[in-house]
Amino acid sequence: MNNLNYDPIILTQALVKCASITPKDEGALDIVQNHLSHLGFKCTRLPFSDKNSYDVDNLFASIGSDGKHIAFAGHTDVVPPGNEASWKYPPFSATIEKDKLYGRGTEDMKSNIACFISATEKFLKKYGKNFVGKISYIITGDEEGEAINGTPKIMEWTKENNIKIDHCIVGEPTSNLQIGDKIKIGRRGSINFFLTVKGVQGHTANGHRAENPIHYLTNLISNILKTPLDEGSEFFLPTSIQVPTIDVGNPASNVIPEYAKASINIRFNDQHTAESLIEWLEEKINSIFSNKKNVSCKLSHEINGRSFLNKPGKLSEIVAKSIYQATGRNNEPELATDGGTSDARFIKNYCEVIELGIRNQTLHKIDEYIYLNDLKELTNIYYQILENYFTKN
Repeated sequence: MNNLNYDPIILTQALVKCASITPKDEGALDIVQNHLSHLGFKCTRLPFSDKNSYDVDNLFASIGSDGKHIAFAGHTDVVPPGNEASWKYPPFSATIEKDKLYGRGTEDMKSNIACFISATEKFLKKYGKNFVGKISYIITGDEEGEAINGTPKIMEWTKENNIKIDHCIVGEPTSNLQIGDKIKIGRRGSINFFLTVKGVQGHTANGHRAENPIHYLTNLISNILKTPLDEGSEFFLPTSIQVPTIDVGNPASNVIPEYAKASINIRFNDQHTAESLIEWLEEKINSIFSNKKNVSCKLSHEINGRSFLNKPGKLSEIVAKSIYQATGRNNEPELATDGGTSDARFIKNYCEVIELGIRNQTLHKIDEYIYLNDLKELTNIYYQILENYFTKN
């Protein structure tokens, strides 16, 4: 008995109707597993626990034999919808209006998973299970959250089980104006710094008897922002420094506070490492606070991702060729590294990885949506990639 539908539109709707806000699954992984199992995939559920994070369910699925091994990586978890009353349609209704499909997770990134499953079904229908190679799926429920019990642990599991993956496509929304016009071959790193300046509390009328930590903190921030860290590189934008928060928590206008806090986020390119940026900021702090008796600055940090680049290679060549064959557009796709972090940062240590998916336009927004025609076009591109990857052309 088979009532499963591999149409990318219908499959996207089914996934979107699962309110899988991190780390809840709400049946999304079951839908993926059921469709892949029917195609002959060996599916392994991988629930992971960690004392430092919530429990997460994941899925690894494979089909094929010895030979080249390509994986598709994606996540079924989504960010919260925000104020649901602000949505045109309920965020998990997967409503179609004219040429658009609305819902949380349509773009980021359930449609991409649906398209690759649809492409895989078409590929296996044509070539059968003996296509001399292996296709795998790496699907997590923890990409939008802490990303501790998701892809990092799936990849560790593959290593422990001697599963070698040659290439991987991550289905993040990368396209710009047309499907396939932009792919990601790397990502900037991301590090958060947390600054706490301690001064001497006092009356604002007696500033000479106090040490205002806000003055020192703003001086430090000005020094940090004064000179750009770099001008970018061949595949990367310039490093970005942003100050998301400055907090004092002082309710009185006539009191000089004792503490002032700020956070700094740096999105860095391949000219820096997290360690070099930590050292750079420590030098900035020392230049201001090293000779101060009554004022100090405490620094802590959180590394969210490291800058990486997969220089154009075999996989990017196949992808570029496949985009041309599927769309007829002769323009080479832009090889980019912009945007936030993705799970590609965990996969890069195991194999060559690129990101290719739907148009990046409404992810995480109210009324997130995708175009129905884009689903068909992305499915055709994914199918062409599989065909070119496993056949000798």
